[in-house]
Amino acid sequence: MTNSFAVAFAVARKDLRAEWRTRELVPALAQFVILALVIANFGFQIDSRNAPAIAPGILWLALVFAGLVAFGRAFAAEREQASLEALLMTPASPIAIFAGKALAATLLLVGCEAVLLPALAIFFGTPLSIQVVAAVFVATIGMASLGCLFAAMVARVRARELLLPLLTLPLWIPFIVAGGQAVQVAMCASGSCDQAMALLVDFDILFVVLTSLAARFVLDD
Repeated sequence: MTNSFAVAFAVARKDLRAEWRTRELVPALAQFVILALVIANFGFQIDSRNAPAIAPGILWLALVFAGLVAFGRAFAAEREQASLEALLMTPASPIAIFAGKALAATLLLVGCEAVLLPALAIFFGTPLSIQVVAAVFVATIGMASLGCLFAAMVARVRARELLLPLLTLPLWIPFIVAGGQAVQVAMCASGSCDQAMALLVDFDILFVVLTSLAARFVLDD
């Protein structure tokens, strides 16, 4: 068990170090979410009355597309350098390798969210509370596990840019619905988002377990 955690952290550290050296993904994602918020700001008639109702939808729309870009690049280096096969030939568990890739992708997306959430508060005047940050972060965990699993499945397919959204988006819907409800309640500062947060945690546990079990077969293939 300890060795599996060490392998997962080593894989995640490798991916994060590669991103730090190249600085390709995070700046691009940050620019993307800022542009998405600017377009939404001009495209909708937003004021202090309707901002809490509209802002959660814009938040999840930007987050979903940013996630597709981030997870689409999760196995890009291994595909371009044909290093995934060499990584699987080591004694490391495929589940630990998958966990490391998912952890790195999650942290990269969290870095994007660190730009997205304050920018959303600035553009739309919505409150940035602990509840909003917690809802987005909890949803990110489950979305990352699904995104990395399907990214691994389509990594060797020619039409991977088309297949990844088709496979991922339907299974992201529970996170978008529950997360959107939690964020909307938190922004309106009325009611409790405990039920929506509990749903997000349940979805996280379910999909993290399922993707971990499926990762062995996906990576071995």
